[in-house]
Amino acid sequence: MSVLSNLNEGWAAEIHLHYQVKRGVTRLTHRQQTGPLMVQRPFYPEKGIPHTYLLHPPGGVVGGDSLDIHINVADSAHALVTTPGATKFYRSSGHLAQQRQNLEASQGAVLEWLPLENIFFPAANVALNTEIKLHSSSRFIGWEMQCFGRPMLNELFSHGAIKGRTRIYIDGLLTLAESMNVQGGQNQAAGMREFPMLGSLYIYPATDELKSKCLEELNISPIVKGEDIEFGITDVDGILVIRALGFQTEPIATVFIQLWKICREYWFGYIPEIPRIWAT
Repeated sequence: MSVLSNLNEGWAAEIHLHYQVKRGVTRLTHRQQTGPLMVQRPFYPEKGIPHTYLLHPPGGVVGGDSLDIHINVADSAHALVTTPGATKFYRSSGHLAQQRQNLEASQGAVLEWLPLENIFFPAANVALNTEIKLHSSSRFIGWEMQCFGRPMLNELFSHGAIKGRTRIYIDGLLTLAESMNVQGGQNQAAGMREFPMLGSLYIYPATDELKSKCLEELNISPIVKGEDIEFGITDVDGILVIRALGFQTEPIATVFIQLWKICREYWFGYIPEIPRIWAT
């Protein structure tokens, strides 16, 4: 895909990341990028698992821009990908901004997809599409956090349109399909009940024990008890889905991070190292 120079068409950015096990360590063995999407050299803060930071240097997405992200984790490899900051979708004069994410974990692979939140400014016009393809023996934990408007500045998502679709396939079979349709000023119609923040955390494979551990954390969390925030948890054909509604990003992100730690400890017997970039 070529980089577009026409301001009405916007910037086209695309990145392909492929991870493989080499000499007992997961390595980023192939990287191909076009336009303003790039990654830093992976960090290794824990047991041969690369932490990769996905960067979008322009700092925001405008109408006409498109972001295409492709991540493939080969057999038995384990990769964690996150972002250094929120992705901001700015107001549009009518052109559509698009973000497409294709995530794949092969046999015995582990993929952790942990981006920071999307922020949709008033008058943004955005289409999001995420496809996650998993092998039945792979493991996946990932989240999406969407912020409509800028509630900390009392700026509502009063006008604009955000449409999203997330699909998860297990061994090629569509197992979970979710959609989002938010029209500015009509958050209630989207089932958000006046909340400007929407979060979804996906874990595969789900087990009764892991679900119980996550429920216990939600029940005892001081953040959940002390904030105006709502959580729900369901098992959808072996995929654990935790949903959140709130008024600020930080409480939802804090709870999601704690659930990620619980999941990692349940899977591997130790609490993971938090990506350094989250502390900056």
